[in-house]
Amino acid sequence: SPPAGNTDWEALMIAWKSLQLLLLCGILAAWSNAQAQEAKPNGSQLQPVYSPANPKGGWKVKTQETRGAYSVLESVVQPSTGPEPHRHSREDEGFYILEGQYEFRVGTQVIKAGPGDFLFAPRNVPHTYKNVGTMPSRHLTIISPGGLESFFAERAALQKETPPSHPEYLARYKALQEKYGLEYSSEWQFSARPQ
Repeated sequence: SPPAGNTDWEALMIAWKSLQLLLLCGILAAWSNAQAQEAKPNGSQLQPVYSPANPKGGWKVKTQETRGAYSVLESVVQPSTGPEPHRHSREDEGFYILEGQYEFRVGTQVIKAGPGDFLFAPRNVPHTYKNVGTMPSRHLTIISPGGLESFFAERAALQKETPPSHPEYLARYKALQEKYGLEYSSEWQFSARPQ
């Protein structure tokens, strides 16, 4: 283990983690291009996408920019928080940790993860995560196929239009989950068969 404050070691580790992320993105881009060309051999060419750094996180690439192959979301997660346990019936998710310490639950596995770690949550497997550190954490979520950003936009609109305390909210939120093939359960109790 390097001595504390060794900036050369820290710079080397940051460079290594950046290289890992670039390789992951390169693999995703190659796969996306192959899938898109297979689906539309005479289709228009994909355009480069630049997503500047944003301390609040946000979408790095959206489904319309990858012909639906995937989307990438950068999340900033406050200490002791994370999403409600949920399951996707249509999407696989990969999580690449940029900063902080997480505890993931994917199916029956509980996994501690930190910077440079990658986790895969296949569709139909319940999962969640929590920032178990004392500082905000950051990670990338790679969602394949893309399109889940529409769910998040519709959920935000629902929450703005109908407060969660409103009697109609729960039924409308459940209908939205069904529309996108999602199932949420704070008690980690999911239907016998994925939707």
